[in-house]
Amino acid sequence: MKVEGFLKRMVEVKQEEIERHRSAISMKSVRREAEQTPAPASFLSAMRAGTRDHAGIIAEIKKASPSRGDILVDLDVEAYVKEYTLGGARAISVLTETVYFKGSLTDLTLACKATDLPVLRKDFIINDYQIFEAKRSGAASVLLITTLLSPKQQSDYTSLIRDLDMEPLVEINSEWEFEQAYTSGARVVGINNRNLQTLETDPTIAKRVAKIFPEDIIPVEASGISCRQDIEKGLEKNIFNFLVGESIVKAEDTKAFIQSLCQNH
Repeated sequence: MKVEGFLKRMVEVKQEEIERHRSAISMKSVRREAEQTPAPASFLSAMRAGTRDHAGIIAEIKKASPSRGDILVDLDVEAYVKEYTLGGARAISVLTETVYFKGSLTDLTLACKATDLPVLRKDFIINDYQIFEAKRSGAASVLLITTLLSPKQQSDYTSLIRDLDMEPLVEINSEWEFEQAYTSGARVVGINNRNLQTLETDPTIAKRVAKIFPEDIIPVEASGISCRQDIEKGLEKNIFNFLVGESIVKAEDTKAFIQSLCQNH
């Protein structure tokens, strides 16, 4: 698939960023440090724990986005992660993209130190250097966006992530992308209701695509989730895990809001 629109711009941004990072810390060094970093909590086990009675919430540190602009740029990562943990989130997602999402690898490191939960590096991964960066920071999972990757890249990155004691969250946006994700060995598949090329959101996508998943693949719904009712619509389609960002960041009572997403009170 040809990468177009927003994703095409992101690839250009990432290529420049990777070159800057590699000039500061060599591939050899970042790989060695990644391999020496202790194994994190299991992201796969956390996703397997999601049930109809207790939805698994991946609570996201999200400071800004290309579709919404600034959300909370001065967000206190450690304070929010502690609230996410107390609220019953199963895992934490941290956006590390700097230009459009105002995140950083520093945010990822802070999050990993502030919780015992598995932490996901959410970014636009196009090079194995970024995977070593994630592990070096303490991450338990790395987002792999199927639209961005060739089948070989996706398989190679999946293997590398597991060799480093992590588990990928493989993202798709359609039924036909699921085939590549499945062939690459994905076990946890995020279905994004937002098309990352056009940035348009359709809340029906995840419910439709999840129907084709075999029992051994764990679906995670992402984008457009703002309340318990949105969670319940996913539960009806046997989706038990949800990645939620903006609505959690904006909630007046973070802990109580996450609790309301997890269970119907």
